[in-house]
Amino acid sequence: MEKVRTEVETLINQKLSQDRVNILNAEYRGIIEVSDVFDAYIKQPGFTPATAKGYFLNLSGAIIQRLPQFEVQTYEGVSIALFTQMCTLHLTLLKDGILAGSAWGFTQADVDSFIKLFNQKVLDYRTRLMRMYTEEFGRLCKVSLKDGLTFRNMCNLYVFPFAEAWSLMRYEGLKLQSSLSLWDYVGVSIPVNYNEWGGLVYKLLMGEVNQRLTTVKFNYSFTNEPADIPARENIRGVHPIYDPSSGLTGWIGNGRTNNFNFADNNGNEIMEVRTQTFYQNPNNEPIAPRDIINQILTAPAPADLFFKNADINVKFTQWFQSTLYGWNIKLGTQPVLSSRTGTIPPNYLAYDGYYIRAISACPRGVSLAYNHDLTTLAYNGIEYDSRTTENIMVGFAPDNTKDFYSKKSHYLSETNDSYVIPALQFAEVSDRSFLEDTPDQATDGSIKFARTFISNEAKYSIRLNTGFNTATRYKLIIRVRVPYRLPAGIRVQSQNSGNNRMLGSFTANANPEWVDFVTDAFTFNDLGITTSSTNALFSISSDSLNSGEEWYFSQWFVVKESASTSRFHPL
Repeated sequence: MEKVRTEVETLINQKLSQDRVNILNAEYRGIIEVSDVFDAYIKQPGFTPATAKGYFLNLSGAIIQRLPQFEVQTYEGVSIALFTQMCTLHLTLLKDGILAGSAWGFTQADVDSFIKLFNQKVLDYRTRLMRMYTEEFGRLCKVSLKDGLTFRNMCNLYVFPFAEAWSLMRYEGLKLQSSLSLWDYVGVSIPVNYNEWGGLVYKLLMGEVNQRLTTVKFNYSFTNEPADIPARENIRGVHPIYDPSSGLTGWIGNGRTNNFNFADNNGNEIMEVRTQTFYQNPNNEPIAPRDIINQILTAPAPADLFFKNADINVKFTQWFQSTLYGWNIKLGTQPVLSSRTGTIPPNYLAYDGYYIRAISACPRGVSLAYNHDLTTLAYNGIEYDSRTTENIMVGFAPDNTKDFYSKKSHYLSETNDSYVIPALQFAEVSDRSFLEDTPDQATDGSIKFARTFISNEAKYSIRLNTGFNTATRYKLIIRVRVPYRLPAGIRVQSQNSGNNRMLGSFTANANPEWVDFVTDAFTFNDLGITTSSTNALFSISSDSLNSGEEWYFSQWFVVKESASTSRFHPL
């Protein structure tokens, strides 16, 4: 606990008062002492189950009673990580009690009550955790988006992977794997409110969610001044280019374009992209005045497909009453921009076990009204000195996502009992799909399916590694959230040439929480996949949705039937 606290305090530069630290240390030591007594007792040969039951109930009650001490108002940045650790301790204890059963003196009625308590606490703890996160993240973003992203990075490391694991404790043998990214912000500090984050900024960061970054274009301008006056350099827009084989380029748009019959400004369609980007204003005029030199700088694609690191920094210089900017940009070993303003200190961006998957910039002075594209984001229509972008945001994805982004399939190995597939790592997705920020699911986001006249569907490609036993039986666990009842339910099926098969169809009753649906067991032989050289395609879908109907899909799991036994009801 102390190690987590000090690491988090260092990461987000927020410290608890010493009085509060002393209180939390005392509470934590008290819980650990009770836990040690219980643990030592059940390790004794021939212990009395009735006494073990008493120790167990005392420990569970002590954690519940002391947990509010770890929800420290105004210090949510630090306390959320400590709160997460305590919740994990309690849920682990409950699971151990359920699995121990009569060995610890519990009747079947006791076990049933613990299962009920476990499920209640998973929902309760996640709700309390997300309240703490939302309050602190929103507060920090109002000060500086950079501060907000620093806090989010901490949560992506110390909070959300645990929160996602809570509900997965229901299952034995289920692999836990976070695909959350880490973010760096370089440049002019800007504030954003929480609506701006969900409406635009989060989408800008994410880029094309199922594509790898291949190269980046920077819209760069500078003043052609005499030598004795510092140059003024500006980054006016960042255009990430993703996998060229997809035929798509640009960024995910905000709402609808004119290619469709009706508009929806409540979210961002995942597949809406622009096929060409012009760095001009809406009247097709150059962005900058004539005395400004405007360039498009391109970062060459890396030879091994992935950017591992970057060196990006900006320097501010005061010249009379003006603030002049100078930029250096290097991706990998390739310099993209060497500033004319003189020496700029290096700012090395890298994380062990991560690579760069997305690069973007956040606009300033641009209305967050419906239907932006790169053209409107690179120009604010007011005046040159009101720059819309003077920042660069870099997203690092964990190495466990590399296979998908390089091969466009999820590779399943015979040696793994389970495999985690985030919803955003799809092969195809239907038109009316939106990108939603759901960090508590330990993924970079979820898909929201909204009103449409046709079915909603996401398709996923799985390829079997060499030597795979296609006769092994598997089940799929599908994690969804359905705020409003879907009369037709949700379908899960294989879609392989000449051998389509329904694996499960679930009635989706209204539930504001995430729930798991478990399919029937199958083998890949059943699906007509008898060799590792063939892709298996799976579909998760629903029928058309009426006005106000929507559902969310965060991730799914491919699990060996032999490893998917559960003592908990999956709903």
